[in-house]
Amino acid sequence: MALDRFDDPLSDYAERHSDAEPELLKRLRRRTWQTQTHAHMLSDPLQGRLLALFSQLMRPRRVLELGTFTGYSTLCLAEGLAPDGVLHTVDPDEELHTLQDAFWGEAGVSDRIVRHTAEAHAVLPLLEEEGFDLVWIDADKKRTPEYVEWAIAHTRSGGLILIDNVLWWGKVLEGDNASDPDARTLHRMNAKLAQDLRVENVLLPLRDGIHCLRRR
Repeated sequence: MALDRFDDPLSDYAERHSDAEPELLKRLRRRTWQTQTHAHMLSDPLQGRLLALFSQLMRPRRVLELGTFTGYSTLCLAEGLAPDGVLHTVDPDEELHTLQDAFWGEAGVSDRIVRHTAEAHAVLPLLEEEGFDLVWIDADKKRTPEYVEWAIAHTRSGGLILIDNVLWWGKVLEGDNASDPDARTLHRMNAKLAQDLRVENVLLPLRDGIHCLRRR
């Protein structure tokens, strides 16, 4: 299996001393690396176990995922769904539906997943009445601050918002002087969220960074 640029001894140690990646997810990871050009976009096992843990702790009834890819993180988020829970997932790439359906079906969660095949900014206005318990944002980075604002407004009190790639390969360390426009966007968002009284926040340096927000 191909390695990604986040592999390092400490991450490997942490993964070995955490819950093992379930076999179904391991097979989906292998299939993703075998078939997808941008397989590095996939959540790694440690990140996946963290998403599953958050979901299991919350037992959410309404989950929103922006950025489905091959459906790996979808399965992780679905692990803790309440018995009547529903997971909305949004991604414009319909070519991945067959792969997603195969593994969601094997996991027995297909009937609890609502898939939206469109750009996230086009779907969000259709979901404003949902009131989400848990939101995972891993979509186009230039619009990420916009998605976060929407999520804060549409997540219940005590709900959780998780934002991926907030370290952007370390380029956010350059702050407003970063040559990469996405790094500048994410840096400014991180700085704003650190002062946002609507949420409690922790930025975890796990893989490419996860900003964790709890709606006050």
